[in-house]
Amino acid sequence: MTPTDDTFRLGQFLARCGVASRRKAGDLISAGRVRVNGEPETDLSRRIDPRTDRVEVDGTALHFAVEESVTLMLNKPPRVLVSRDDPENRRTVFEFVPPKFRPIRDRLVYVGRLDYMSEGLLLLTTDGDLANRLTHPRHVVEKEYWLWTMRALAEEELAQLRGGMVLPGIRSGAETATRPALVEALAQEDCLYRIVLREGKNRQIRRMIEEVGAGVRRLRRVRVGSLELGDLRPGSMRPLTAGERRKLD
Repeated sequence: MTPTDDTFRLGQFLARCGVASRRKAGDLISAGRVRVNGEPETDLSRRIDPRTDRVEVDGTALHFAVEESVTLMLNKPPRVLVSRDDPENRRTVFEFVPPKFRPIRDRLVYVGRLDYMSEGLLLLTTDGDLANRLTHPRHVVEKEYWLWTMRALAEEELAQLRGGMVLPGIRSGAETATRPALVEALAQEDCLYRIVLREGKNRQIRRMIEEVGAGVRRLRRVRVGSLELGDLRPGSMRPLTAGERRKLD
């Protein structure tokens, strides 16, 4: 089959259907759990046309159309949890899904995390392949933040943040090494800084700032890869434009 914009490799097709990430989809294929048009298929390079091919995993047929893949951008407010539900009944990001997309809310997964008090750009998607590309460590995707600290940072502290750090562990006690980061002052008098990371460790920026003896007053993510938050209002969510999606692919 000649590749077209409407065909997908089998693993990519499974990921787009939300069955698994592309890597785990490959495991399903290799294990013989996937059938194409009634026949077992173990060729990872096999291309699928959703309009004509029938794909089953463990006997369950998958249904997918190119236009069904949805990716939404949220400007997450502070005091909102990145989780599907919460035993403490705090607000979650799924409460902001617009009515138009609520029928597919259970298929949406969040791409990466922002902690409870942090705000800014967060993606929710039905595309498991996209989620994997943006979050897996082997895909180095830049994430840009605006950081307001409790006090101005000295030049030697900025140098420490830029050069990579060793952070105490959160739960296990094991230390964590960070990669060098881009850190620059946007408004030193307002304690406002721009930080660009090429990794996504748990509460990384807050831990880095704590390590230099300062505190975080506010933290906002403004960019993921080529995707910018722009003027999207806090609490608002919208689908990506075709151009934004092409850049992420």
